[in-house]
Amino acid sequence: MKAILISISKLRNAASYVINKHKRDILLRSFRIWQHRPHRVDPMSDESHKCASCGTTFVGNYCPRCGQSASIGRFSFTKTIQLFLNVWGVGNRSMFRSIRDLILRPGYMIRDYLSGMHSAYFPPFEMFFLLATVSLLVESGFMPDRNHKNEEKSGVEITVDDKAVKELLEEENIDPEGDIMISVKDRQKVLKGYKYYTSTIYEFCKANPTVSHLFMMILFSVPMFFFFRTTPNIERLRFSEFVVALVYISNSYSIFSITGHLLGSKILKLMAIMMIFITLKQLTGYSKRRVLGYLVLTTIISFICLLVLIAAVFFALYLSV
Repeated sequence: MKAILISISKLRNAASYVINKHKRDILLRSFRIWQHRPHRVDPMSDESHKCASCGTTFVGNYCPRCGQSASIGRFSFTKTIQLFLNVWGVGNRSMFRSIRDLILRPGYMIRDYLSGMHSAYFPPFEMFFLLATVSLLVESGFMPDRNHKNEEKSGVEITVDDKAVKELLEEENIDPEGDIMISVKDRQKVLKGYKYYTSTIYEFCKANPTVSHLFMMILFSVPMFFFFRTTPNIERLRFSEFVVALVYISNSYSIFSITGHLLGSKILKLMAIMMIFITLKQLTGYSKRRVLGYLVLTTIISFICLLVLIAAVFFALYLSV
């Protein structure tokens, strides 16, 4: 009974921060202070320990000889689960911390990582491939009916009566085996090949949203870096550092996208797109209007470059016949 009364009291206290404007402002201010604050490492232990692995006596949290933690003890059920999760990179505390910060403070977290706090967060590329695997499982394993429908659609074929086409050409005094028809057939082959490759790329991007998103981010990286190479928060940002930041931004996008797909929430999928804007604003320190303007210009430039690339490939295929 006492535990129930304590729980009710805590719920009332939490509700007061939502209802009361003054308390709500305090809570929001505390959250913003937490957002800007870098990760704090646990204080150094002043107790003397003997390493269970190499036998070295030391003072601190980790053995200076082999790096093993001073808090190693007997195996518990929780530690056994953590060992299993470590195989997938999920048991590491930095993974949960990275996911939490990519949701609540993505830009500040990326800035902390670029400034040298590597041990506090999960590596960006390893995290990307884990999220890509989860995204693939979610897209393919949880939606079998959609794949079946796609197979049915792809199995539909359209047949053309060659005899009727031949009679129509003879009425127009066109030789079915002439150079004109051969040229038309060759160009039809090019168009069919172009449609085949474009549809294949589209289906791949649809089935692998994380990979396609990373490809788009790489495509946008050069013009985007031109606009964000010098910012109030980072004066001289290197392109290699910007690529790392883009991978983390892609991870933030994937977290919201995967969650939105599992829950069937369009709001979370929209939030995945909004996280690109939020992360860049927190990372660079630019105003909302400036970040939005740079993103619009980056999209226009990248879209034009993509159209030019597609046109060049199509033109090359067209001339090769």
